[in-house]
Amino acid sequence: MARVWLTHPPPRAWGSAQARQAVRKSLPRAAQEEEIMDKKNDNDTTVPLIRLKYKNGDLIIKEGDYGISIYRIIDGKVAITKESEGKDIFLADLGPGDIFGEMTFLGRTKEARNASARACEDSIVEVWHPAKLMDEYAKMPPIIKFMTDQTLSRLIRMNKLIIELTTREQKKREEMRKEDPLNSRRRYFRKKVDLECNYRPARSSDKVRLSGRAINLGLGGIGIEIPVRNAEMYSHVKGDLLKIQIVLPDRKNLEIECRIEEITRNAGTEKILVGMSISAISPGSRKLLGFFLMP
Repeated sequence: MARVWLTHPPPRAWGSAQARQAVRKSLPRAAQEEEIMDKKNDNDTTVPLIRLKYKNGDLIIKEGDYGISIYRIIDGKVAITKESEGKDIFLADLGPGDIFGEMTFLGRTKEARNASARACEDSIVEVWHPAKLMDEYAKMPPIIKFMTDQTLSRLIRMNKLIIELTTREQKKREEMRKEDPLNSRRRYFRKKVDLECNYRPARSSDKVRLSGRAINLGLGGIGIEIPVRNAEMYSHVKGDLLKIQIVLPDRKNLEIECRIEEITRNAGTEKILVGMSISAISPGSRKLLGFFLMP
């Protein structure tokens, strides 16, 4: 089975040995040296494979583009998002072993991609061309095909529901700001602070502890300043969930879960500003935070 290492998008088709040979000739010398080939397998009938490397933040699939390739994550993390009314709606967080880009194949359509996929950290993905998969799919019993179609239909409906609910919630927040400016100011008010905090990605081990400093804090969100090395070790992209622990001036622990909304690199420094919205907070922590924010 042929495998090629690339750092850029693959050609639209490479089903034949000649196509793979063309890919090899087009590679720069450095990429050719990383190439892993088994020439005696050039004529096998398995799915042609190619491996791509993506940097943290690289766009793998863009919503609206046309493509038929299917991707499997070998290493790293990929976020799936869909645009709705000019805003990206987070749909899924995928890791090693997960597959994406399969909707076009399973739906047997030539429609444009209905979601975007972006690397949340340095990642390696294996890319499959569906030509051989289509032959295998055709051999499946009708009942298995029917079950697959049913599952696909449910998944599409679920994604649409998530997008509708998220968009509705965003509109509701905007209407609240317009109808009740005072309540809006309470919710979106951020108190300037300078407090040490520890945090970790929500999907990481409880033993992970990253340091930072909270610079503003409110009922609706928080801003923290972190060293660049934190973002080099773990994913820090829009949509990521972080579990944060802050020791307030009265020595009480405030624990919240937040979603990253914005990231800004401080020019000339090794610091990154991370703006987040609070996604989960216990009643006790909410009460504690409310008292802290009182004038």
